Amino acid sequence: MSVPVLQVSHLSFGPLHKPILDGINLKLEAGHFLGIVGPNGAGKSTLLNMMAGLTPPSSGHIDLFGRCLTRFSRHKLLSQIGFLHQLHDATPRLPMRVQDVVAMGLADYATPWRRNRHLQEIVDTLKLLDMDHLADADFRQLSGGQRQRVRLARALVRQPKLLLLDEPSAALDSVRQEKLFQLLRRLCDDAGMSVIMVEHDIAAISSHVDSVACLNRQIHYHAMKGEDIPEDAWRAMYGDHIHIVAHDAHCIGCAPGDLNQEHQTQMNTDKITGIQR
Repeated sequence: MSVPVLQVSHLSFGPLHKPILDGINLKLEAGHFLGIVGPNGAGKSTLLNMMAGLTPPSSGHIDLFGRCLTRFSRHKLLSQIGFLHQLHDATPRLPMRVQDVVAMGLADYATPWRRNRHLQEIVDTLKLLDMDHLADADFRQLSGGQRQRVRLARALVRQPKLLLLDEPSAALDSVRQEKLFQLLRRLCDDAGMSVIMVEHDIAAISSHVDSVACLNRQIHYHAMKGEDIPEDAWRAMYGDHIHIVAHDAHCIGCAPGDLNQEHQTQMNTDKITGIQR
C-alpha cells in the first residue's frame, strides 16, 4: 500500500475556547485533486499555511510523504511542495524580470550563478501558463492576471509532488480560470501531482476536482466526485439563513432531485449557488 502524500491528524489551531481550526483529519493520495470551500474566516488559508509548514499547529500533526512535519524535517519535506499564497493587492516595487520571479521557486534560487542550468525549466513552466513570451519583461509592468500566472509558474517550477494553492484563480478572467483548472487536472492525471486548492466557488471547480472538503473550523463533509453534499453540511458552513439552488446534476454537491423540465434547462447555465439572506 502506497504512503499518502499528506495525512492531517487531529489538527487544531487557536485558543481552546474559540479555535480557528478544530480536529481536522484529512488524507491525500498521489494524483488526487482536492478542492476546499467555505466562507470567509473558515480557516482555509490557515490550514494551507500549516500544511506548508509556515504555521505550527496548536495540537495534532501533519505527515508529508510518510514523515512527520517538524521544524527539523521541514526543510527537506518542503522542497517537494509548491505553494501559492493568497493574492494581496500590492504593486511590486523591485525591478525584476518575469523569469527571475519564477526562479524564486527553485531550491537554489539564492545562488544566481546556478540559475542558467534551470533556464529551460523556467521557460517550459511559463509556457504552461502562456507567459513564456514575457520571460524578460518587467514584472511590475504586468497586469494583475499576468502577475498571478507568473506566481503560479513560481509554485510549479520545481515540479512539486504536492501543490498548495490559495485562490489561484484570483485576478484571472473566466477563460484563464478554466485553462488553469484544466492544467491542474492534467498535472494530477499525467504527472501524478497532488493538488489542494482553496476556492470560494464550488461551481468553478466541481467538474475538475476529485473531491471537495467543506470547511468552517471543522471539515463538515468531504464529498467525492458524484456524491451529494447534504443540506446540513451547507448550513454548517454558511449558517441557517441560506437558500441552496442546484443547477447541474453532474457537479459535486448538487442534488437537483425531481426538478421539472424548465428547471432542467436552466441547469446548463450555473452549477450551484449559495445565497445568504
